[in-house]
Amino acid sequence: MSKHLMKSNFYNVFPPLNLQKFLVFIQRRFEATQCCDGPKDKDTKHLICFKQWNPKMVNDILASAINLKTMYGDTHNKRMPILPYTKVMLLQEVNEPILNLAVSKATSFLGAVEVNITDGLIWDKDYHGKIFSEMADVIFAFTKTHACIKRFAGRSTVPVICAISRTHASLQALSTIMSIMEEFGSIKGLNLAYVGAPHPVLNSYLLLCPMLGANIKFKCCCPNCPVSPLLLHASKEMTAKTATQSIQCLKRKQALHKACIVISGPTPPNKDKIKEFTLTVEDISKCTDFRWIFYHTCPRAEEVDDELFWGTHSRTFNAFVNMQYIAAALMAKAVRDLTFC
Repeated sequence: MSKHLMKSNFYNVFPPLNLQKFLVFIQRRFEATQCCDGPKDKDTKHLICFKQWNPKMVNDILASAINLKTMYGDTHNKRMPILPYTKVMLLQEVNEPILNLAVSKATSFLGAVEVNITDGLIWDKDYHGKIFSEMADVIFAFTKTHACIKRFAGRSTVPVICAISRTHASLQALSTIMSIMEEFGSIKGLNLAYVGAPHPVLNSYLLLCPMLGANIKFKCCCPNCPVSPLLLHASKEMTAKTATQSIQCLKRKQALHKACIVISGPTPPNKDKIKEFTLTVEDISKCTDFRWIFYHTCPRAEEVDDELFWGTHSRTFNAFVNMQYIAAALMAKAVRDLTFC
C-alpha cells in the first residue's frame, strides 16, 4: 500500500484535530462538570418526606419557584442553560400524566434532557438506587410505595425526589401552597379546609401547614366508616411545637368553619361516597366570613358543581401551572444548589 493511500485512510478514520474546537469542547465539559455534577453520597439532597425537611428548606423552594414564575410567566418555547448536560430520570410505577408533563416541561426549560422509564419496578431491590444513580443526575420517582423509595434513595448517589407515593404528593402540595402564597402573600395564620376522600396530598398538607404556620381541618371519611390519614399523628406532633391546629372533622360544616382556603379531594372511588364530600359556593360561604379561594385535587366528578370549579373563587388551574415551577426549583436546588431570586 502506498504512503499516500495510508495517509488518506488514516485521516478518514482520525480527521485532523481543530484545536480551537477542542478547547471549546473541553471548556464546556468543565463548566458542565462544575455546575451540573450533583452532590454525592452524604451531601445528596433528597425529597422523600417533608418530615426530613425544615421550614426554611420548604420556604426556599417556594420562594425560588415564585421568583422563577415572576421572571418567566410563560415558559412556552423557552430554554435556559441552567442544567446543561444534566440527565433527569423519571421512574414511573404509576401513571400521573400531569405530574409527568410538569417535570418534563421543567426539565427542558432548564436546558436538561430526560429519560422516561415506565415499569412495575421491584423497589425492594435497593441496589437499583445505586445502579440508576450512576446513569442520571437527578431522579423523580412516581410510585405506589413509600418505604421502598426511602431505601432506594439511601443507595442513590444523586438526588431522588418523590413526586408522588402512597404517603405523599409533594409536587401537587407545594404547587398549591405556592398558589396560596401568590394570593395571600403568606400562608402563616391562614385556615385550610380539606373535604374529600383520603389522598396522598392530604398527608403532605398535614405536614406543610403546621410547618409553615397554618391551621388545617379536614373531613376525609363518613361517620359510619372512620378513617384517619397516615400522617395525622406526625401532624399533631408538629402543631404542638408551632401553636397551630390539625383537626379531623366528621361534618363538612366543621371543616369549613372560618376557612380561607378550601381544597376538594379527588372523586372517591366509591360513587356512593360522593354525597359525603359535595361542595358548592353557597355551602362554603355559609360557613366562613373570610375571603376564600378554592382548589380541586382532581380528578373531578359530581362532588363540586361548575360554579365552584370554574368560578371566581377557583385557583385550581393556577396550582397546576405552578407544578412546572416547583419541579424546576427542586431540580435547580438539588443539582446545582441554586435558588432563583
